[in-house]
Amino acid sequence: MYWTQRMAPLKALKTIMASATLMGLAACGGGGGDDPVATPYALGGTVSGVPIGKPVLLSSGSGEDLTVAADGSFTFTKPLADGARYSVAVKTAPQGSGCVVRNGSGTVAGAVVNTVAVRCVPLATLSDGAWEQDRCQPPASGSSGVRDLWNLSTNATSGQVTVGVGTVTYGNAQCDGVGVAATGALSRTFWFQPERTEAGAGLAAFWGKRQTFPGGLLNPAVFTPVVLVRKANNLCLLEDTAVPSAFPNAASLEAAASAAIAAGQCYTPR
Repeated sequence: MYWTQRMAPLKALKTIMASATLMGLAACGGGGGDDPVATPYALGGTVSGVPIGKPVLLSSGSGEDLTVAADGSFTFTKPLADGARYSVAVKTAPQGSGCVVRNGSGTVAGAVVNTVAVRCVPLATLSDGAWEQDRCQPPASGSSGVRDLWNLSTNATSGQVTVGVGTVTYGNAQCDGVGVAATGALSRTFWFQPERTEAGAGLAAFWGKRQTFPGGLLNPAVFTPVVLVRKANNLCLLEDTAVPSAFPNAASLEAAASAAIAAGQCYTPR
């Protein structure tokens, strides 16, 4: 009886100590409760134009590199905390291609980032698809900035290139963030018929005539001599109305193409 009475307070003390230990573990996250660490968010997007057997190497801006071997979606393996900055860039482009990153920089805002868009195109061709002008045009009214958009489509038989002209509208005057592409009026579309091509040091040139219908498709066409130039990852259109040609060879285009790129008049893959 005496032994039982003596053990009762000891058992009670052990029970209190065990409860205190469990409460301490729960407060530290060791008891299976919610983890107080902020939820991490994935960083990724889509990539297109990756040649077979020639992957593109991307960097996240936070110390991680990712090799992407085929078109489709990609996700960096290291998630980012809410409020973290990211800056996705092409560290190594596929040989013979140039790549552009759209929507590559920003801040994680409590959600997965999946709007990064990487597009690669061959450097010495007039690649079909969307091309966006570098220059951001100030808004006529409101706060929306606009960039011109070209959609190239080549006829496999004639080689003629149809250039559908539209716009990309942004939610701010600086054309930052993700733009929304809209189809332009048909009257702005033009056609390019290449006549000769020459590759020089660092650029490829396509001489030909631009065909437009200023008064609409029911009116006579107007043909203008032009040169489409691929320099680095840019696509520039230079008029060549001089007689004889102001640009007789690829080397003669170097200065004019560089000036057009610097002025934001050229286009890069969208």
